[in-house]
Amino acid sequence: MEKLSEKPWDIFISHASEDKDTLVRPVAHALSAFGARVWYDEFTLDVGDSLSCSIDHGLSQSRFGLIVLSPSFFAKAWPEYELRGLTAKELGREKVILPIWHNVSREEVLKYSPPLADKMALNSKDKEPVVIALYILDIIRPDLFSKLHKRAAYLALPKVKKKVSIKKIVSAPIRHKELPLDLIGRIRLIRAALWGGCTHSMDYWLDGFKRDAHPSKEISWWEHVASAYVEYVKITRLKRGQHEHVFNTVFGICSGDSRRQLKKYLDHLPKDAYKVLSDICGYRHPVYDIKEEFPREMDELSPEDTDAMSKIDIRK
Repeated sequence: MEKLSEKPWDIFISHASEDKDTLVRPVAHALSAFGARVWYDEFTLDVGDSLSCSIDHGLSQSRFGLIVLSPSFFAKAWPEYELRGLTAKELGREKVILPIWHNVSREEVLKYSPPLADKMALNSKDKEPVVIALYILDIIRPDLFSKLHKRAAYLALPKVKKKVSIKKIVSAPIRHKELPLDLIGRIRLIRAALWGGCTHSMDYWLDGFKRDAHPSKEISWWEHVASAYVEYVKITRLKRGQHEHVFNTVFGICSGDSRRQLKKYLDHLPKDAYKVLSDICGYRHPVYDIKEEFPREMDELSPEDTDAMSKIDIRK
């Protein structure tokens, strides 16, 4: 089986478009929110892309293939093409194809493809998409599943409320007397990005990271928080005093808090704040982006442009 670093995608999803709303889209979004790298047409296809070339790329660059077998799938040509590609990829390797039976029986699958009927499959009947996504995550990314499992176990622990004197609360010891300059630069950017939502001195930030066992990992997490905060602030017209509520909401979402737990902050923000912020926090790339007009290549310049550029004295 390929190592994580060898393929850019953890899983390729082959499905019929008719099953997108009822099952495929929620499963794909859940897997992505859990941290899996998903090749799914709504995430990875742009207008003008060649469908066949994109599918070939997705098949070759994914570690697993999720096949949503349904009556609509059996009637399509493209999913059958994708299935042949995944079957060829599976030869001589460990488990690659992960089937989901969606509104079909074993007899129907057997009629369509006997080898698929013999595979252990998930049945979508009576299962929520997020539950299906968790089953899949356990197979394709056990490392991510383990983290989710540990957090779920922690949240299930009985909460014992006990008053503790503030005098008994002590800070962790300083573990790093000095931090490398590159980490200090990243901390400085985090501080600047969160200014207005989480305003503290540079000494405050440095002191906190010096007490962390692994400051680089902690800084990476804070960079994600800061980028999500800045992205939302840039696309939303906020009133005075709302920035702190945005920060607390972003911090909570990235920490795994539920909407109910964040209600005291969300009450002060636009109605769609939780959905928008959840989308922003859940993806590696910007959800809300701009259309960029890139400069033309040199060979696309007109003769007049090329002549004018050749006369520029770069030594000045």
